[in-house]
Amino acid sequence: MKIAIINPWAISGKSIGGTERFVIDLAESLKELGNEIDVYMFSGENHKEQGINYININLFEMQGEADEYIIQDTFGNFETEESYNELAKKIENKIDVSKYDCIHLNSQLFLQAWKGKKRIFTIHTNPFEYELAWGKKSFVKMLELMKKYKNNELTTFVAPSKYYAEEYEKLTEGGIKYIPHAIDVNRLYTKDSKDDITQKYNLNREKIRIVVPSRLEPMQKQPMLVIEACCLLENDIKDKIEIVFTGLDKQYIKFVQELQDKAKNNNLDIKIIRFDKMSEAYKIADLTVLPSKSESFGYSALESLSLGIPTILNNIPTFREIAKGNNNVQIFDNSAVELKNRLQELIISKKYEERNLPNDKWSKKYNLNTFAKNYFDLMI
Repeated sequence: MKIAIINPWAISGKSIGGTERFVIDLAESLKELGNEIDVYMFSGENHKEQGINYININLFEMQGEADEYIIQDTFGNFETEESYNELAKKIENKIDVSKYDCIHLNSQLFLQAWKGKKRIFTIHTNPFEYELAWGKKSFVKMLELMKKYKNNELTTFVAPSKYYAEEYEKLTEGGIKYIPHAIDVNRLYTKDSKDDITQKYNLNREKIRIVVPSRLEPMQKQPMLVIEACCLLENDIKDKIEIVFTGLDKQYIKFVQELQDKAKNNNLDIKIIRFDKMSEAYKIADLTVLPSKSESFGYSALESLSLGIPTILNNIPTFREIAKGNNNVQIFDNSAVELKNRLQELIISKKYEERNLPNDKWSKKYNLNTFAKNYFDLMI
């Protein structure tokens, strides 16, 4: 089959967003099944990787990478069907899908695009995140459009978590398929040594390194919660740690100073780094912390746990799904005090000194071949 994957965000080896990493794994695993795959992006660099074409349609005729703010400025908040129609018209003019047997779409913003084509939507944005990004009126309009297509034989909706598959099924009164994201663990390894990466990014090789591998968005991802928790640690433990944030996308630079000021005022050693590859960030991690208030899935959690890194997760439904059956997880209840307690336990016990790979039963849930076959079955 010839399959087109449409993704609004730029994709490269430096991609930090879960949606972008999902696209890479989906494209490569479908390619392994013998399919021909093209990935289309609104911006970014044209390139070919593992036999897959990554194509920049330059939707906004700009240099650099597009973000959600550019989409809002161009099409509005998607509170009316007109916004969806305008986006559909623009991308349909940019991408000729006539040669493809199926198209895979990574945003509900594309609901009005290619309505006469076999299409699979993966829902990467849960209700909380959608309203945070686009507002309540837009969320209501999006649900209205999903209901319009819920029984359309050409359109299928997929959610990567069982919890949100059931939530969207209630909201749309329709059948939502459930396919958990999978992981290509090989993509998460690097041949570079921990010492070499530490030196490359001017990190302190003597300290216990807490890595926060998510975007610096303040409301959903809650990076400040990690700082607040570490402020509560005893001074002798504070002196032993270095906190590394990886989510330095350009639209979040404006939030950096607040994090740095809070850390400086509390004698915390923090670094905010855009790594060349996420494999570098995981290689130098002693502990991983994901304080997100909400996640449609939790790609970084899956990555960290697949590598056997001691991982602290906020107590949200999708993280609980991923954590089930994995012994490297600590859960906290969305408070600085609880997160501090979990960090303190891991540091005092020195559990950060070793990695324990997950058991086979857990790993099989996120097997890449099963994942690809499940998606392919929906496409034929």
